[in-house]
Amino acid sequence: MKKILLSFVFGLSVVSLNAQIINGDFEQAATPAFPNVATTAPGWGTGLYTMETGTPYAGMQSAKLATIYNPNVAAIIGFPSDTIPGIMQQIVSGPVVNPANLTVTFAQKRALMAGDTAVVIVAIADTMAAGQMDDVILYEVDGFFSGTGAWTMQTMSVMPIPGAVGTPNAIFIQAISSGMNPKPGSTLWLDNFTMTTSGAGIDDLTNAVNVYPNPATDVLNFQVNEEVNSIELFGMDGKLAMTSTHNAMNISALPNGIYFYTVNTVSGKILTGKVSKI
Repeated sequence: MKKILLSFVFGLSVVSLNAQIINGDFEQAATPAFPNVATTAPGWGTGLYTMETGTPYAGMQSAKLATIYNPNVAAIIGFPSDTIPGIMQQIVSGPVVNPANLTVTFAQKRALMAGDTAVVIVAIADTMAAGQMDDVILYEVDGFFSGTGAWTMQTMSVMPIPGAVGTPNAIFIQAISSGMNPKPGSTLWLDNFTMTTSGAGIDDLTNAVNVYPNPATDVLNFQVNEEVNSIELFGMDGKLAMTSTHNAMNISALPNGIYFYTVNTVSGKILTGKVSKI
């Protein structure tokens, strides 16, 4: 499960407060763990991020996740590579009411190196009892980000995992500054995380985007209920394969396989899913 990414480095930050994000605005006092590399903050625990006071989205500070090349730090924390992505995570523990309606809103700013992809993951799981390796992901949404962008509010709503069965008792929020091929210098800033389990819900999200044909050979169409800002297509390795500001893209030149799409609307919503190229 994805939370292992952080747990093998520092351990997990687990909070329980009626399905509310703790310190989502990053304004609470934080303690540097490694200067300019790692921080301990309420709610988010110890992770590979720092606090920045220069230009937050709101308030006095925001979280900064930066991918670095540092063999010494890698040796200290036991990271398997000398190139280390910024990572932070919060787990909200306890029964999840109306899990299909979970929506997380946050502000993000990014300056990512060419070929790199940052990701924000929101998942609802049944944590079972035997340990983290037996967790069952019931709902999930992954927001992929590439290139450079100023502060923007994003809204992500979870989608059910087909065939997954269990009792939702934990919400995972994880952010990573780089994907499968991390590039030193990639940076992701985050601010103003909020969460709700009421509102439009999964039915509205499902109806919000219709992707056809799927599988596709050449032109892939995106029918969306509101104006589209951009559409990004990512390969299984997390690399950006194609981007478009229109509601269609020609994927005939792409290799056959599974791709993940991210539709960014003008209102800040992120709609995600999978398509097949044949």
